[in-house]
Amino acid sequence: MTVSIIIPTFNAERYIRRSLLSALAAGARVPGRWEIVAVDNGSTDRTVAFLEQAVREHPAQLRLIHCTQRGAPAARNYGARHSSGEWLQFLDADDTIAPEKICRQLLLAGTADWVIGAYRHLYADGSTEDSLPHPDPWRGLFHNYRTGHTISNLVRRPAFDRIGGWDESLRSNQDPDLHFRLLRAGVPFVLDSVVGSFYYHHHGPRIVGSDPGGAMQRRIQMLAAANAFLIDTRPEYWHEHAPFFLGALLRAVRMLATYDLPSAIEAYGAYFGHPNDWAINRPYQLVPRYTRLYPYLGFRTLERLRLSLAGVIPDPLKRMLKS
Repeated sequence: MTVSIIIPTFNAERYIRRSLLSALAAGARVPGRWEIVAVDNGSTDRTVAFLEQAVREHPAQLRLIHCTQRGAPAARNYGARHSSGEWLQFLDADDTIAPEKICRQLLLAGTADWVIGAYRHLYADGSTEDSLPHPDPWRGLFHNYRTGHTISNLVRRPAFDRIGGWDESLRSNQDPDLHFRLLRAGVPFVLDSVVGSFYYHHHGPRIVGSDPGGAMQRRIQMLAAANAFLIDTRPEYWHEHAPFFLGALLRAVRMLATYDLPSAIEAYGAYFGHPNDWAINRPYQLVPRYTRLYPYLGFRTLERLRLSLAGVIPDPLKRMLKS
């Protein structure tokens, strides 16, 4: 087996050593040929100097290349094109993987082309939260990002190439978009529920931009496309789980209202207004019960009321309203 570990970097001097050491440790356990391809994406700090020194220390394992097109998806695709491994492990420059992560997933893979892995959130206050793959990846795609993460998954190169790699037009929601296209293409997968990847949350420079309203709009578009795909190709399965899938879409629309109420009103009208091609006679899941009043009192009215009360009602009442 051959594995390429691809690390896009942008002003990551504070974190790159930690990430690189984890990649070297994981690569050393691979039962075959492996390489690390670091892709600098326009760093202006000492990231490149560190990586150049690391190349001199590990010339057989590490290469440094430069991608002028900005953005994490472009840097990841550039690294994939300039790598040679049968399997691709993407690792962000501020995150880490466990030494046994890649080796374990290679053994699990069998004839599958995609290993969906567990990962751990590490927050600045010292708290942690684990995200395990959902037994049903379609449900995992729709809610709580349980189809793995950039760093937790492993994908075979032919499958990655077949779906066109990372979408370089996206500033956010890049992982769910990639996972949707892997699921849509029917790429065979296995689940790895052992945490072997570590996602660090911090406020430093990131190769991925921050735009919560735009990110939520993109997520809504993806969820709507996934609903449409399932209705077209797996109608019985979709109808069985429609309250969950539509509830996830409505949940995203409500989250958009927090950042951009006019856009959320437009999205609600597009997917839940009249006439509604996706109408079901069962309550939606994943959303508060009061959302059942939307058709009668109006999405605009209720969301304006929610936003106006958000800062003044006590937390116990908030929890009651969310139930």
